[in-house]
Amino acid sequence: MQFGVMVVGGATLLMLGAMVWMHVQHQAAIERIDDRMAHLVAGVSLLTDTTEGALRDVAGEIHRLAATGTGDKPSPRPRAATQRRIAGAARRGTTVQDIAASEQISEGEVRLRLQLEKAHKERVNNYASMR
Repeated sequence: MQFGVMVVGGATLLMLGAMVWMHVQHQAAIERIDDRMAHLVAGVSLLTDTTEGALRDVAGEIHRLAATGTGDKPSPRPRAATQRRIAGAARRGTTVQDIAASEQISEGEVRLRLQLEKAHKERVNNYASMR
């Protein structure tokens, strides 16, 4: 009889241990899911904030363009005149950033126009020296 009680008690302890182990494993899985959900919520929150900011900026720009009337860009200036102004400003020592700001174009475009001007002068000088 004592042996039977010991077997039943041992089996009960074994089952109880297995149930505790399964409970611990499930709790760990739930914690991992909670962490992943927290990261997901943070990502969605950041995406929402970014989207709201972008839409607010777009609405502001639309409102600004609507307030100016037609919203058309001013007519472009002739390229040759712009090229001369940029080259003249560079010869006078004006920085690329200042030229870009005054002409309302990008710094990259200013650098490109200066390189084109330099290449044009080299071609003219090479052609003149051949004659």
